Amino acid sequence: MPSPRRIAFNLIENWERKQTFPQLALKHVLRSVPDQRDRRFITAVVYGVVERKITLDFLLEQCSDRSVARLPASVLSALRMGAYQMFYMDVPPSAACNTSVDLIHQSGFAHSAGYVNAVLRRCARDREQLLTLKKADFSVRYSIDPALVTLLLEQYGKEKFVAMMESFSRPDTSVFLFHNIKRGTEQEFLGRMQQEGTALTPAGLPHMFRSAAGFAIEESAAYRDGWFHTVGFHSAEAAMFMPENAGTVFDLCAAPGGKTFIMAALTGGAVRAFDVHAHKVSALAASAERLGHANVTALQADSSVLIDDLCGTADFVLCDVPCSGLGMMGKKPDIKYKTYQSADFTELQYRILVNGGRYLRSGGRLVYSTCTLDRRENEEVVARFLKDFSDFLPDESALPGGQTTCFPEQGGDGFYIAVLKKG
Repeated sequence: MPSPRRIAFNLIENWERKQTFPQLALKHVLRSVPDQRDRRFITAVVYGVVERKITLDFLLEQCSDRSVARLPASVLSALRMGAYQMFYMDVPPSAACNTSVDLIHQSGFAHSAGYVNAVLRRCARDREQLLTLKKADFSVRYSIDPALVTLLLEQYGKEKFVAMMESFSRPDTSVFLFHNIKRGTEQEFLGRMQQEGTALTPAGLPHMFRSAAGFAIEESAAYRDGWFHTVGFHSAEAAMFMPENAGTVFDLCAAPGGKTFIMAALTGGAVRAFDVHAHKVSALAASAERLGHANVTALQADSSVLIDDLCGTADFVLCDVPCSGLGMMGKKPDIKYKTYQSADFTELQYRILVNGGRYLRSGGRLVYSTCTLDRRENEEVVARFLKDFSDFLPDESALPGGQTTCFPEQGGDGFYIAVLKKG
């Protein structure tokens, strides 16, 4: 089997070539790594290099006689790995340097070994000076695209921006579980999890529990038997704004189903879960069957396109819409490097929200949520909707002002929720 460093190198090099976040590839590879220490090391290096890409490239640039942006993917990946271990892990500089040179030899770039050795040795020599130098620029300090720095500074100011970015650098890696109350009591559920060796603590929402990072969900018999499902904390919070007496519920952007299953557990009514992708609808339906939620109907549909026959039929509609995901930068650091225009999302978000409003009965409740912190996708979309549809008002019985933004420094991800009521 390849060494842990070789495995990490392969994942990082593949990410550099394809520019796709290696989360799924990492998960797949780790299944074949028996030693827990090796798994932790591989995970730390891969996530660390992705999270610190701009910072690492800046540090390397100061020690190189050529632009690192023009280096072959193998050479750049080895340099980033070495620099990350040197600056952010408890790895001796000599070990970080020597193992990176070894990786270059193994990758068919022996002619670049001297260059890699020289750059990393200079990084080790100038380490403290370089760490001071990188603090001057927010993009370099937090390894985030300059355009996103400008956007967040304009919307939130320097103090709030720094607080958010510092929190994203220390993401909450807990796994949140929703106890499926249809399977049995909370005491029975906790007893089963204890037998499996999984320690849970209350998460602050009804039937929600927190487990430490690294919880092997697929290996849990309680999971296979439908005693719980996993869901993001704030996604669960959005779903729990469903009124207790809701008889017909629509989840317009439902996959993978975490919100759907909470609502299915808490209502005796019918829950319709919509998603545009057929394979996601199939997976959602299979999960609903595992959990015993016979009141869930999974439907393939584009929620930005109105279905006339459904207008005025729902008591509660949840629109957890596609978004830029800026609230997830801690757990998905590749988001920090993506450039986008707000119009890429806001028109789609607005159409879904409008359709959700049309599906609602008079007196019903509409929830709009995102996992972004871009106000153009949040407050501005809701303000536009309220201006265009005078029969809707913020539901202040649910939230002060009818809306809230959850920031990462409060714990968890960045998230936005608006609760509206139809007159």
